[in-house]
Amino acid sequence: MIEDKVNLLVKNSNNLENVKSSFLAGVFKKCNALTLTLKGLEADVYQINNCIDIIKTNSGVLSNFRGNNLLTTAVNLSILDNPEESFNEFIIIYEKLKKHFYTNEFLVLASQIIYNYKNERSVDEIVVDTRKVYDLMKENHLFLTGQEDICSAALIATTCDDLNSTFTDMERCYSILRKNGFWSGNNLQALTHILSLFGGTAEEKCNKMILLNNVLKRSNTHIDGYSLPILGVVALTTSDYDKFSKDLESVNKVLKKQHGFGNFSLGSSLRNIISASLICVDSLESDKDSLSYKIIETTKNISLNIVMIMQIAASSAATTASIAVSTSNS
Repeated sequence: MIEDKVNLLVKNSNNLENVKSSFLAGVFKKCNALTLTLKGLEADVYQINNCIDIIKTNSGVLSNFRGNNLLTTAVNLSILDNPEESFNEFIIIYEKLKKHFYTNEFLVLASQIIYNYKNERSVDEIVVDTRKVYDLMKENHLFLTGQEDICSAALIATTCDDLNSTFTDMERCYSILRKNGFWSGNNLQALTHILSLFGGTAEEKCNKMILLNNVLKRSNTHIDGYSLPILGVVALTTSDYDKFSKDLESVNKVLKKQHGFGNFSLGSSLRNIISASLICVDSLESDKDSLSYKIIETTKNISLNIVMIMQIAASSAATTASIAVSTSNS
């Protein structure tokens, strides 16, 4: 039930307020509360604090595992069986990525994405493929592709068998959507990254995107800007767009009344990401026979990546929001 997920989200958000070393991590707390909620887990403050200690003990003061990534990494570690061993593996993968990319904070989340596939494919192979995917992104959109796209590159690298076909599909989606009212730019590119993870032709996927977008416009509920990747997940995993629109408005109203989820503290865009994520996953769990579930099951277990897609979008959004706040205060 969506009500249960909303209640768990609020509880997780409140629990994360008690985590140490995170007094400036407001938006990150909400995004990590979402990550735990989508996995049906309650935040374990004691374990998260323990994982923060592990990170601080095993990384330097200026490490990219600190700062914006400290809470996210600690939360991800807290749900693993052996956090200290896992963190060491995070670092190893991170160091491998640094050989292919300039050092930046997005490599931290990319290392954790790759970690989730370490038993399925060689880590070295995935790291090399991540760079290949990123280079193809830059080849197609040199000035749009930035460090934040490394996370999507890592996810594509773990799920894609044919890069040429994937990028042909991606560019076709970009062209179709741009001609149908979607603004060209980084957000549209990020959306096409997500669409490439799903089955179906570019035309089929874009038609669903356009239909969902029109439904949301009629209801005056917009998912745009850096929220666009979530719209792609919803369009391809939800069949009743009118119901989704009503549920989105309903969940938004409930969350807006909760501490830390209002327009001033969180903002409508990030709240839309959170609300849409809860509704999307709840829909998938509730209707195992739905068309959306069948699409997901036939697309390289993309259901296992839904939370990861949400986490990438939420983390990128949180980083963007954090930078905006820092700039306005300077």
